[in-house]
Amino acid sequence: MKNPTGTKLRKTGFDGSGGSTHIRYDHKRRPNLIHIKCPKCGGLALAQDQVSEGNEFVGDLSQSWYESPFKITCTECPYRNEGVSYDGLTEPYHQFKGRGDILWAYNSTHLEMIYKYLKNVSVKGHPYEFYQTYIHGDWIKYKETYIKEIEKHLFKTRK
Repeated sequence: MKNPTGTKLRKTGFDGSGGSTHIRYDHKRRPNLIHIKCPKCGGLALAQDQVSEGNEFVGDLSQSWYESPFKITCTECPYRNEGVSYDGLTEPYHQFKGRGDILWAYNSTHLEMIYKYLKNVSVKGHPYEFYQTYIHGDWIKYKETYIKEIEKHLFKTRK
């Protein structure tokens, strides 16, 4: 997926230190369903991992991690595409420029978790609770700005 910040994503891997935390921090995972901007109209497009259907998340040990499993369906125009790799996905649909870094979310469920976290609402038990570890410091530092942007975005998408 195109990195919304424009910077190269840092790849991490097992550093040999062992311990119970290596599974959480050294293995990557992504949701099965990702909301992206449609390459044709810029609207909401759904990128669904066809190989890992039935699983909400896909880990880097999954076969689909190294294939082109995504089927893209735009919700606003006739655009359709199949056999797209993760790296071939366009930028996230849910992204907001604030005073700091660009806030982005994989999909609306991920955005809901970020929103709750920024509003100081517990995300314990949320399906995306795992991702709270990756909430950027700038998102927290400028949370009022991001909260307003998320609320405007949610209002716009519900019309």
